[in-house]
Formats: sequence, C-alpha cells, structure tokens
Amino acid sequence: GLIVFVITTNTTIGIIQEGSAEAAADALKAMLSSDALLVRDGKDVKVPADKIVPGDIIKLSLGDRVPADLRMCEVSNLAALEAALTGEAVPIDKTVDAIDAGSDPNSTPLGDRHNMCFSATLVSSGAAVGVAVATGDNTEIGTI
Repeated sequence: GLIVFVITTNTTIGIIQEGSAEAAADALKAMLSSDALLVRDGKDVKVPADKIVPGDIIKLSLGDRVPADLRMCEVSNLAALEAALTGEAVPIDKTVDAIDAGSDPNSTPLGDRHNMCFSATLVSSGAAVGVAVATGDNTEIGTI
C-alpha cells in the first residue's frame, strides 16, 4: 500500500514538473523573432528567423526583436533592452568597438559586450547592421 502510494505520488509530481518545463520552453520560443531583414546578394530580403545562418548580414531598426546573436558592424545610436539576459532594466548602448576579453572571451559578462546584440532582445533605439555569430540553441538565450 505504502509503496504504491509513493510511486503514484512520484509519478504525479514528475508529470507536473515536465508540463512546467514545456511551458517554460514555449515561453522562450515566443520571445524569439519571427522574421528578419537580411542582406543577401546585395539586396534587402525578409526571411523567417529560423532560416538565418551564422555569417548572414542582418539589419536592425527601432522595435525589432534581435533574431540571432550578432556582432555589430555598423551602429547608429543603437541601444538594446537585454533584461531577459542580463537583468538590466535600462537599454544598453551598442558600439562596433572591439572588447579586450583577454584569453577567455566568455569571461566578459553579457552586459559588457557592447559590440554584440543578443537573440530575443529588443532594439529600443537606433539602427544597426550586424553579422550573425550564433543562431537557435547556440545563442546566449538558447543556452538557458
């Protein structure tokens, strides 16, 4: 009797937790951009975000959700709201300047990577052009 009760309780808890994990994954997917403006063959082309590959040139403007992790090439008063990743409540100004990361680039906190825009964050001002360096599950938000 006791063993059956423990197994039933354990199974019920496992099912509830799995449902919560699926809901969290769905919420993360909803944060991702649905499409993006790319430069392909010298022309601006709108494509679904899941078709972006590393190396694609992406244009960003006010209100865009960033579709991939990008290294900034050109910026014009660009700021991005990165609260989903960094917890920062204020937008982060972006530049094209290199960051001295020493021997380990991953040692630089995300909020200090001013030459990067991250997938699922929001452009709060300005415009920019960047090169996709990570997409999908390989992005910073995808590793969460």
